Amino acid sequence: MNCKLRIEEALQALRTKPLKSTTFERVQILHSLQHKYDGLPHPLRFGNVLYDFFDQVSTPVEPHDIIVGRHLDKPLNAEEEAFFQAFLHDPKNLYRTTLYETGHCTLDWQWLIQYGLSGLKERAMAGIPNAKDDEHAVFLKGAVRVYDAFINFARRYAEAAKNAGLAEAADALFSLTQGAPQTFHEALQLIWLVNLADDSYLTLNPTLTQGRLDIILLPLYEADLKAGRLTEDGALEIITDFYCKHNLIMGRGEHQMGDHTNTTCFERILNFDAPQYLPLAGTDKDGRPVVNALTLLFSRAITPGFKNPIPVIRYFKGMDTACPELWNILMEKSLQSCSMMIYNDADIKSGLIRAGVEPEDANDYEHFACNWCSPGPNSQWMSSAPRAVHFVPDMPEDIRKKLQIPYVRTRCPNGWPAEFVNAMHELNDKPEPPTSIDDFYDLFFQYFRDFIKMKIDNLVLELELRQRHPSKLLTLGDCINRWSIERAECKNATAKYHFQIQTFCGIATLVDCFSAVDQLLFIDHSTTLSELVAAVDANYKGYETLLALCRKAEKFGSDGALTNRHAERIAKMSLEICYELGAEAVKKYKLFLMPSLQGDTWHLKMGAICGATPNGRLAGEPFTQSSRPANGSCKKGLTAMFSSLLHLPFDQYTSGSLNLDVQPENFAGEEGRILFGKLLGNYFNRGGLHAQVSCVSVDDLKDAQIHPENHRDLLVRITGYSGVFVDMCETIQNDVIARMNP
Repeated sequence: MNCKLRIEEALQALRTKPLKSTTFERVQILHSLQHKYDGLPHPLRFGNVLYDFFDQVSTPVEPHDIIVGRHLDKPLNAEEEAFFQAFLHDPKNLYRTTLYETGHCTLDWQWLIQYGLSGLKERAMAGIPNAKDDEHAVFLKGAVRVYDAFINFARRYAEAAKNAGLAEAADALFSLTQGAPQTFHEALQLIWLVNLADDSYLTLNPTLTQGRLDIILLPLYEADLKAGRLTEDGALEIITDFYCKHNLIMGRGEHQMGDHTNTTCFERILNFDAPQYLPLAGTDKDGRPVVNALTLLFSRAITPGFKNPIPVIRYFKGMDTACPELWNILMEKSLQSCSMMIYNDADIKSGLIRAGVEPEDANDYEHFACNWCSPGPNSQWMSSAPRAVHFVPDMPEDIRKKLQIPYVRTRCPNGWPAEFVNAMHELNDKPEPPTSIDDFYDLFFQYFRDFIKMKIDNLVLELELRQRHPSKLLTLGDCINRWSIERAECKNATAKYHFQIQTFCGIATLVDCFSAVDQLLFIDHSTTLSELVAAVDANYKGYETLLALCRKAEKFGSDGALTNRHAERIAKMSLEICYELGAEAVKKYKLFLMPSLQGDTWHLKMGAICGATPNGRLAGEPFTQSSRPANGSCKKGLTAMFSSLLHLPFDQYTSGSLNLDVQPENFAGEEGRILFGKLLGNYFNRGGLHAQVSCVSVDDLKDAQIHPENHRDLLVRITGYSGVFVDMCETIQNDVIARMNP
């Protein structure tokens, strides 16, 4: 009964929490601490602020809690709202001066579980006498204060649990104040305590990856079973409550296309719509499959309607037949539209090695943010704070502007398809018309080359500035990272690997543009470049016959030879440029670009500001999403779509997403689940990169737009996360419905 109660409580929070609910206590405490430690170096200021904060913040518990840790949020009255807005816009609030983010990464969970909070404190203290200089020593002293803050936080929560009559939870928390976790329950409790601190109080949009818990926690789980302290069902109940806690601290709405009018927003609830990833299965460093009893339990606990955490299944070749119990669970959950995804383990490792990661480190990869990949705990995404402007606050304005680089976008603000139209114009203005599609490739990829060179040059400058004073700043991420503590240096400055995402947003739209021009100009000779340029500029008004030809041209996703050939060529050329131009930065700094086919919702944002394109797309219409073909182009079914996608060199990308939208009636019952499992397993066994499934009736989605009160349980995949359909803005809703027509 308690398990059902916990799940229902979490689902109700996701569906009915007031839209403007705010963790107001957080704001009040941080405001009171704003200037208390102004005179201290940043690491000491950070540590002391955390200690005071976690000494004051409430420690709410409920009688049915197994994993303890919640935050308080509420709608604000007029006076509280004014206070909140003043804090939000204060340039000296602690989020801008002290609490630099930890999210969009994975912590060293193995290290935390191995030593516990007190063990990490001892390791930091041991490094102080041997520190390189005062700045390095202060860094470690700040870390010690952070560990003290968490130990005190655990102690306060233990007392609250004891007072509420939760003896087992209280014992687990008291144990965590003394040493490393000794049981499965204690380990998961410690992981949640860190999650709660970061996700609810420290990091705006945290997206904190959980790590490979089915591997990390297996020894404790097996020891508990052997000693009779735990049963399989008991472990499942603990895991389920761990999942519930992730959903209780979320807000409502969708963060990429929503705004303050229709979403909670990250400023009110820091974690309101941030995906938290949980990698499962995969292979070890020697390529051997890693599927165990905990893999199955974490998979069984996946709950329809939950948004977090998002299991990332690391698929290895033949997993569908080698692990039938796991595969059946995953297919059942997929066809329930559960928040989860599947990645090809071999593809990701191969892509990381190609990008610059040493082979022995490639197995440690994690996923973060919206389907992007990280090489693991010893790596740092360059877009996370603290950035160079925090390390070097007196930076000249011209350098400051130079470092404001795009991190997933393109040289042209309205996308690569718009750059293709620019190439059309430039070629049309030349005295001699182009003689083959090669002329388009040459010019387009010169644009691309210029952009990538600028991007890498600015990344190198950014990193060099950070490294001037690598111990000047401290984050929570540094405190739970072996690399940072052993070197007494901020991971943002001196991680083993630094990386930036290079996303190819709308790649199928670009493929269709190249293919349409090739077919119409050079294969069929059905128009001229000047006429096509005029038609595109006019948004095809007065060129209806040419528009029909553009739309009739072969589209990627139908497994046609022309589009497959262009898809492969575009992908390989863009990848080669990234690797070629990035080689020096990889060699000197282990700083590299991570090629990705994940485009978030930029297919909508860029499409909205882009004019017409030669594939027959009209001005303002969306581009294709991530690796998906255009809506309506996969007329030969899923098998043909998969075959088209497999022409992309997936083993050279480090991430990418495929929203796989299926109608429930096509895969109903056990036979439908088996059929779907065979289709998906075959795709991955042939090298497919990724899939995340929404199995929702189009009729239900359309009815939900009219009668949202009847469909609060509808969950659909967006990019790297899931959303409650009725809480999304109309633009996203319409895009999801349009996706259902493959």
